[in-house]
Amino acid sequence: MKKIILSLVMCLPLLVSAQKLSDDFKVSKGEPFKVVDAATKLYLAIDGGYTIAAKMHGELVTLQKFNVNGMKEVERNVYEDFPKYAKVQELIKVGNKVFFIYEAYNKKAKTFTLYSREIDVVTCKFNKEVELLTTSRPVVAARIAGATNVLVGFGVVGGKKFEIIPSFDESKIMVKYRLKPLIRKDKENYDEIGFFVFDTNFEKIWGNETKMPYVEADMNNLATAVKNNGEAFLLTRINKTQSFEMMVVNEDGLNKQKLNVKSGLVFSKFDLRQGKNGIIAVGYYANGIEYKVSWNGAGSLSMNINGLYVFEIDEDGGVVRENDYPFSIDLIKQYRSERQKKKANAKEAKGNAGISDLYVKNVEMDADGSMIIVGEIEYTRQEFYGPQQKMVKHFGNMVVTKIDAKGNLVWQKKLPKNQATLADAYAAISGLGIYSVKGEDALYILFADNRKNANLTIDKPAAAHKGGLGGYLSAYRVDNVTGKIEKHLIMDLTNIDGIKAYQFQVSRILKTEEGVFVLEVYIKGKKDTMIKMELK
Repeated sequence: MKKIILSLVMCLPLLVSAQKLSDDFKVSKGEPFKVVDAATKLYLAIDGGYTIAAKMHGELVTLQKFNVNGMKEVERNVYEDFPKYAKVQELIKVGNKVFFIYEAYNKKAKTFTLYSREIDVVTCKFNKEVELLTTSRPVVAARIAGATNVLVGFGVVGGKKFEIIPSFDESKIMVKYRLKPLIRKDKENYDEIGFFVFDTNFEKIWGNETKMPYVEADMNNLATAVKNNGEAFLLTRINKTQSFEMMVVNEDGLNKQKLNVKSGLVFSKFDLRQGKNGIIAVGYYANGIEYKVSWNGAGSLSMNINGLYVFEIDEDGGVVRENDYPFSIDLIKQYRSERQKKKANAKEAKGNAGISDLYVKNVEMDADGSMIIVGEIEYTRQEFYGPQQKMVKHFGNMVVTKIDAKGNLVWQKKLPKNQATLADAYAAISGLGIYSVKGEDALYILFADNRKNANLTIDKPAAAHKGGLGGYLSAYRVDNVTGKIEKHLIMDLTNIDGIKAYQFQVSRILKTEEGVFVLEVYIKGKKDTMIKMELK
């Protein structure tokens, strides 16, 4: 890809330039097409410069195919043959095939059945449905350790009950789910979790429902993966001993092994990736969970994140390396108010300054074994939103970290961002959060931003952008090698070549090829259109 020459540059300590759109992005709009009213809309880029969209409303599913080069819809098919109470779980690309995964509730038996339907990407039509599994009793949404103030199921309306997890080499697909507990008390209940592993055609390899070896109150499942050999892998924290265990599940049952890694810290979750010597676990750690009380007396739990922790486990469960990357006080105080900086200094004097409610959002692995980790602040609290007190969802500053193949910290950057919306069903369509994707020579992070943040300096916090209120679609470009940061204002969401983008969502952004992104938006008049963003 051509090296980008900046029109809007962020060279610390100053973000420069007026509110001028970036010259490095070419933005064009496609032919309008009839809107599809649907609660859930999922998108995939496929080969040949096309996208596939699956949109579900009740038991009605619409498939669309879009030509990115011609910027027009080329196929549309509507299906009404889905079972009653059907809900989408995933739209997934496996090799050159695309599958629509959904579950259907059997009201009489009180069980769930999971199905897959392959989509013919040439004709944009469904093949017949294939039953993957039926549960022994009702399924509930998975619990996330430490996520006391995180909205679960942000991508799919109503949340996902079944997790669809590809293996590291994408040769296997695992379905994981949690059965509804028979006992309500966490101190007495032993979770039962379903693990079913399939090949790339969704032919079953093995599957069973496994009882966990500890009661729910004593263990936190921090990460799940399926290994290339088809075994399920659970990384768990045992609360009593504050230690980690590796649990491997296969058709013969569950085996657990204690891991010799740092104990005593609190984690919300880990992301797992395949390393050269085994499985790499990446997660933010806190020295505890804080209870924060706002000016109006409302309280909420908060993770005081102190740094990044990475370790690698070999096939035998041995820890081949571990690294701790604590945040510097200078990084913590960037883009904070003077009052917040004083609080950070006071905490640092006690050795526990941190960045509250930071969660890993993306991990990108390079062929040389290096990795880039993207974190974003996310929390919910009660506050005034207009004239009334409401529960408000926040998406804040980001931290981007690069670690080389030997575990050395190459660079760590903080990127300013401040977004808020009401923490209800509207949050899922508010357009907040980030779209992060790695290119040939840089990482790109796209998000909606307030117009006031074009000239933001390192010593001031970002002005808040409220969901659904226009703003700019902005992008940070972070150089893979140097960590140099550039900020681009890609387009004004209220005026894209004469049209206004309604119902903007980051989940509708797709990278279709190197340097090319597309975004579907509603433009009124019962019409949608696709917007293309190309790096020149």
